[in-house]
Amino acid sequence: MFLAGTKNSLYEEVGPVKRSDLKWSMCYTQNMQPLLVIFIFLFGLAVGSFLNCLIYRLNLRGEQGLSLEHLGGLILGRSFCPQCKHQLAWKDNIPLLSFCLLRGRCRSCHSPISWQYPLVELGTGLLFLIAYGQMGKWANGQFFQFFYYLIILSFLIVIFVSDLRYGIIPDEVVFPVVGLAVLFHLRGVLEAGTWLHLGGVLLAALGAAGFFLALVAITKGKGMGMGDVKLVGLMGLLLGWPEIVVALYLAFLTGAMVGVILIFAKKRRFGQTVPFGPFLVSAAWVVLFWGDQLLAWFGQWL
Repeated sequence: MFLAGTKNSLYEEVGPVKRSDLKWSMCYTQNMQPLLVIFIFLFGLAVGSFLNCLIYRLNLRGEQGLSLEHLGGLILGRSFCPQCKHQLAWKDNIPLLSFCLLRGRCRSCHSPISWQYPLVELGTGLLFLIAYGQMGKWANGQFFQFFYYLIILSFLIVIFVSDLRYGIIPDEVVFPVVGLAVLFHLRGVLEAGTWLHLGGVLLAALGAAGFFLALVAITKGKGMGMGDVKLVGLMGLLLGWPEIVVALYLAFLTGAMVGVILIFAKKRRFGQTVPFGPFLVSAAWVVLFWGDQLLAWFGQWL
């Protein structure tokens, strides 16, 4: 413990450590911050590249009715062009950079490459950076929690794009994340020695899923689908109470706003549906990152 007003207290505290070594250590710690940020962003780009493959191949399984064994082989196989099926070389598979160098076209057949690929890669990298800024307090022993949220964010990206592009929320993604979330909360139970928190998130999950199940019954599946029911149940597990209420409010608000804009822009007619999964996932991201601030803000108006 340092004493106020003690000259050279830092040097005296560390004892025989040389001043040059101490200065190098402090500079090393300061320089690691930007390097760590760059590493996390690049790691996010690489994960985003894998997520693009997962999104495409999960949809391919849905179209062709492949078994899980075939799906596993497909996911772990080499990347290929969706048009000509040509296997990609390593230089054509560098996240973000290859898209720019190839000018958005396949090297073999020159077919346009979907903008989904660079956008998912870039979006994953940015989300990982936000997660690090909000939750990445590794010095306080929270690495496990940070890594857990990176996995959650990655699976939510798959759900977002799958529903937006293909109109499906894949069970192969939702159910593993449900299991992962339950295990994460069980770890919290063991550390805290109480089941209250787990009971709260389970009630939030069941309440949200029950509410959406009622909406499916009322609309006869025209407004909501069972994929949405499973997704909000997952959100209840991830967010808990009362954060799930804030997330659902944001999802309905943004969904309604975008729906009105699309109608006025004549991109949709009144009565046509818009995939709701992307709004739910976006709301989950916002509440995961800034839930405490939103709860405090909403609390001022209640």
